[in-house]
Amino acid sequence: MRISDLRSGVSVGVSKYPGNPFAEGLIRGLRTEMESFGIQSRHSDELLAEQVKLLYKNAPLAYVVTLANGAILAYVQSPYISTAVLLAWYGSLILVTASRALIARQYAHASPGPGDARRWNGIYVIGAACAGIVWGSAALMLFPLNSIAHQVLVAFVLAGMSAGSVSVLAPRLEASIAFLLPALLPLAAQYLRFGTMLHTVMGIMTLIFLAGMFLSAWTFNCSIRTSLHLRFDKRELEAEITQRRHAEEELFREKERLQTTLSSIGEGVVLVDADGRVEYMNPAAEQLCGWSFHEALNRPAGEIFKCVDADKRKVGTAMEDSLSSTDRVTKQNVMFCKAGKEHVIEELATPLYDRHGKLIGVVSVLRDVTELMQKTEQLAHAADHDPLTGLPNRNLLKDRTRQAIARAQRKHENFALLFLDLDRFKAINDNLGHAAGDALLVDVAQRLTDCVREEDTIARLGGDEFVVLLDGPTKQTQVKAVADKIRRTLRKPYRFGARSATVTVSIGASLYPFDGQDTESLLGHADSAMYHAKQQGRDRICV
Repeated sequence: MRISDLRSGVSVGVSKYPGNPFAEGLIRGLRTEMESFGIQSRHSDELLAEQVKLLYKNAPLAYVVTLANGAILAYVQSPYISTAVLLAWYGSLILVTASRALIARQYAHASPGPGDARRWNGIYVIGAACAGIVWGSAALMLFPLNSIAHQVLVAFVLAGMSAGSVSVLAPRLEASIAFLLPALLPLAAQYLRFGTMLHTVMGIMTLIFLAGMFLSAWTFNCSIRTSLHLRFDKRELEAEITQRRHAEEELFREKERLQTTLSSIGEGVVLVDADGRVEYMNPAAEQLCGWSFHEALNRPAGEIFKCVDADKRKVGTAMEDSLSSTDRVTKQNVMFCKAGKEHVIEELATPLYDRHGKLIGVVSVLRDVTELMQKTEQLAHAADHDPLTGLPNRNLLKDRTRQAIARAQRKHENFALLFLDLDRFKAINDNLGHAAGDALLVDVAQRLTDCVREEDTIARLGGDEFVVLLDGPTKQTQVKAVADKIRRTLRKPYRFGARSATVTVSIGASLYPFDGQDTESLLGHADSAMYHAKQQGRDRICV
């Protein structure tokens, strides 16, 4: 049978016997018993240990009262009961009480745990039964047949001991039953044995009193168990409160550590909710966007972080894309801060889910790669350009020549290379110094730039050697015209403060595809033509 069925039956019983105090009390006890069943199932061992502890705790005073009441009863009954019977009865009471007292002392010294509670409970119940038998025997041994008053005294003492036992033995219901049954049933039987109206009524009242004592013991027992359960619940609640307090303190410490960590890292960290509104920003993110956290709180992420792509078109942030796609998103954009400053931002956005798998927001890490991009560009530029003049170097020239060859092959066009070497440049270095020589080379680079088109390429191969790539289509007459313009432009004087110098240039040319079909062949032919121009007396053009 389930507890719910028993509880339903108890409710029906209350409605079936209205106005009957005994029935209502019994049913209330049943209800309390059913409710306390859950208590016992949760704390059965500990509850039993506490109940047994209460039994032994109340025992010393009960034993003193037992001996005192027994002595008074024996003394008052002495005129009607023989001394031998009195001594035998009271001696039995002393023996049982002393044995129980000795057991109680052993229990106090042993301080047993919950595992030993059942054994000590059984010992106590046996002792209570023995005491009940001794007191019940008083209704047979100390019950005078010729004195109603002394009979009533026996009944009064037994009723008092039974009533007193309820509060002492109530922690364990079986202990109460073990004492009450042998203590009162002999008295009821003694009254009913006489057969008179008065004695029959007294016997019936004794049985009713016994039932009332059972109900009282049950009620007390339920109250004690409920009280113990409340104590257990209070202890568990205090332990849970302590545990939660420790958990909250640990959570607070973790939060503080996390806040400190997020505040100290160089990357910006942003948390947005499921609607794309800012919930958190660390100081690095504040510097990137130009908004303070309190200003940005609950604002849309797109309003705070304004991004454009390489073509200056407005684009969404990675956190916005992650919200819409529910995927991890990585993007690199140009971000405008509130003050108008631009940053190249590399952003990694990761969606956040609750324990039910529902999207609750996105955490985004923003890294300012502006300086890194600039340094990368600088390194790339340095790898392909001359550090003195800023012109493309040999590597970049070869790359652009290969591109020109591919383009010319595709369009069936031609193009030209001009190989330039300054005449007697060493004399300038020797006479005016290397600083003047470097300044002259820079000026030469600028003059060359002014002589050709924007799509043409000017490269410095090293020293005083330069190459001009004239992108096609290019005719031989045009090559000579450009070369002549360069020769005349470079011939003009160069000034270095109060001093000046003049240099000439020897130029050799090669034309694709007539003078070569690859980069090395074209450069080799132009170089040979340049040396041929020098051999002809310098300041010459050889095509």
